[in-house]
Amino acid sequence: MPSVTGIVTSLAAAAGLAAAQSAGCGQDPLQSGVQTVNVNGQNREYTLKVPDNYDPSNPHRLIFGFHWLNGNMQNVVDGGYYGLEQLAQGSAIFVAPNGIDAGWANTGGRDIAFVDAILETVLGGLCVDESQIFATGFSYGGAMSYSVACSRPADVFRAVAPIAGAELSGCDGGNTPVAYLGIHGVVDSVLPIDAGRALRDKFLGLNGCQAQDAPEPQPGSGSHIKTEYSCADGYPVWWIAHSGDHVADPSDGDGSYWAPGETWTFFTETVQGR
Repeated sequence: MPSVTGIVTSLAAAAGLAAAQSAGCGQDPLQSGVQTVNVNGQNREYTLKVPDNYDPSNPHRLIFGFHWLNGNMQNVVDGGYYGLEQLAQGSAIFVAPNGIDAGWANTGGRDIAFVDAILETVLGGLCVDESQIFATGFSYGGAMSYSVACSRPADVFRAVAPIAGAELSGCDGGNTPVAYLGIHGVVDSVLPIDAGRALRDKFLGLNGCQAQDAPEPQPGSGSHIKTEYSCADGYPVWWIAHSGDHVADPSDGDGSYWAPGETWTFFTETVQGR
């Protein structure tokens, strides 16, 4: 099977001319369900969701959903991969990895190695548009999304969307721009919003964004405010602050849940082409 490096270097779609097809296009596909991969002598599990209408000749988006501390891959599956599966309508393949000790400490880079192993298997066994690989996650899962943005930037992960994240899983590398969407509550009592701002600011610098005000809502106001920064072409940064606490799917006072739609728009419309 081709190495991850060999697979991802075919990102000819950077010019926006055509999908960069993975080695798995046209092959007998992997099947949905719990998968096991050996990483440095340890068996690691992840759940794979292949669309019901999967076409092995059509390159699909690939989206990783990382769980929170004391969560697991099944929680992500049950939540529809942070609400993105329903919005994808069969256009994306989803992966929910399982962390060691129900978290993403990434000790010695073990979780980045896990992501690499998943990519090697999935890109070799399914038809993926290699220019459209994304990651999202809540809390510790947001931290892991940030970590892959640092360690496997835009030549692998096109964009990431941490929700209520912080730098908990390391940032090996972190010198290359990546399209970045950060979502955080102004009264987050677990990972204060300053932690989320720090992640955002890292990519504001890397992505060549212009300085501008990023207003945030009043605590408890039942609202959210989105700031879209002016950045280098193809490397946008969005920041969405909401008036609540440490939650995976924030809602406004009218009961509307907006995070899945904003994330899907960011992944599918905002970052097309580079």
